[in-house]
Amino acid sequence: MAAGSKPPVLFPRDHFGHPRAGIEWWYFSALVRDASGTPYSVFFTVFSSQGGLIAVSQVVNLASGALIGHNEDVGIGRPARSSLDLRAGGARLRYLAKANSWSFSVASPSFALSLRQHPLKPYTLHGSKGLIRQSVAGTSHYYSSTRMSASGTLRIGTSTATIRGQSWFDHQWGNYGDDNRAFNWDWFSCRFDDDTELMLYQFLDPTTHQPLERYRNGSYVAKSGKTSHLAAFSAVAGSRSLTDFGQTWPLDWTLNLAAPALTETLTSLLPDQLVRNSILPTFWEGVATATGTKHGSCFVEISYR
Repeated sequence: MAAGSKPPVLFPRDHFGHPRAGIEWWYFSALVRDASGTPYSVFFTVFSSQGGLIAVSQVVNLASGALIGHNEDVGIGRPARSSLDLRAGGARLRYLAKANSWSFSVASPSFALSLRQHPLKPYTLHGSKGLIRQSVAGTSHYYSSTRMSASGTLRIGTSTATIRGQSWFDHQWGNYGDDNRAFNWDWFSCRFDDDTELMLYQFLDPTTHQPLERYRNGSYVAKSGKTSHLAAFSAVAGSRSLTDFGQTWPLDWTLNLAAPALTETLTSLLPDQLVRNSILPTFWEGVATATGTKHGSCFVEISYR
């Protein structure tokens, strides 16, 4: 089905749930620091499919490399069409429409996390009015908040600290959940120091892991919040890699774009930033520094199915 035959993304309607979608997820990646300056990466997502919910969270100390905590929480329920308050085990995700704020929390014996976020720029619609091709599997609705303020608390054991920083938010939904070809990608999100952002993705051949040039896309967000859509770029893996879970996960990348003219070298801050799951597939979700035309921080996701 062509992307144009689907309704475009509209707000605030599409911040909420889409119960008829085969799969839907709300996804957050954040860089935060505590009062002492210790940096942490935060990853949180809720997947909704066929009446079930799975929330995945992970926090990593970027100074020491220590895994602070990882949870997979399971729940039952379908997201509502006009509100968003999802719970799965010790995890919760909410959107407050009047404040245009997003909050999530997770609690476990070893760690607990609570983060409230507010967009600092307009939401970015990817592809054609928020519609992209999810590889060969079909059409996906997809939008982001590319720069959000983030503040909350992090408990490690019995010690609780205030954390502050910035985050990135993605929301996707569609009817491709039963097709593994829809979940094999390289994804890059960068927040540059000059208050611009970049998102690129490329779907891969599930056998060779080589990029499918037809199914790559991206968005560049100017300081003003204006979005430019990108189709022509290259993302080439470097020589460093991590081998685990039967896969080789690249740790460095070079991104090249013609318009805007950007050449960026992405270098993983830590060699092992795998999100090791027992319910969902394991994937690489990590922080990298960006140097080149611009400087900043990026999250890279490598999802092999």
